[in-house]
Amino acid sequence: MKGQIANFSPQHGQGIIMAEDGKNYPFTSQQWQQATAPIAGQQVEFSVDAQGYAVAVVGLATGNAINLNKPMDSMIAPIPHGYTDNPTTANYGQVTNAAGMNAVNPAWAIEENYGFFDWVKKSLSNYANFKGRARRKEYWYFYLAWVMLYLGGAIIDYMIGTDGIVAGLISLALVIPNIAVGVRRLHDVNKSGWWMLIAFIPIVGGIMLLVWYCTDTKPNVNQWGAPARRLP
Repeated sequence: MKGQIANFSPQHGQGIIMAEDGKNYPFTSQQWQQATAPIAGQQVEFSVDAQGYAVAVVGLATGNAINLNKPMDSMIAPIPHGYTDNPTTANYGQVTNAAGMNAVNPAWAIEENYGFFDWVKKSLSNYANFKGRARRKEYWYFYLAWVMLYLGGAIIDYMIGTDGIVAGLISLALVIPNIAVGVRRLHDVNKSGWWMLIAFIPIVGGIMLLVWYCTDTKPNVNQWGAPARRLP
């Protein structure tokens, strides 16, 4: 896979690659395959391991530069305080451009104008996507849509006497995106999607999931990507 180095900290030996697939991949200096140090903006080729790390990272010659079809003058700058040795949990700050001024991820800027139907549409467009991250608005708007549709189905069942068939079909049709957006919401607070299984613990499990679903986006790049929303 090809991409471009968004940031590299020689002090910590950690960096982030913005890949041609639109995702961010953390890497460490141990995976850098050249004698010269990696620098922000450098085009690279790399592989991805099972944990989502970039491995076997090799810098490309100028003639092999690629176009990722998006602005690449921005980089993710590390914050020294709280910085860890694990690149998937390293505390990264705002997206900044080469001049050090605040910049906005295009997706974040577009989503600032999203309404109810936009968020529902986004969740449905990620019908079975269990990767990436989802902010609170995406999760809760989709959950609200699910409740409204279910109640609408229940009313139809009552009116025509179908004994819950319509409501059941609606729930069945939305079960996959419902789980998927829940998994992405957990990713956005640095939790594995497998934590959804805690719901099987009576009372306590449900309360813990509710707290996580209500928790704000964590301001760090992790193995599931960049924060789901712009943070102050």
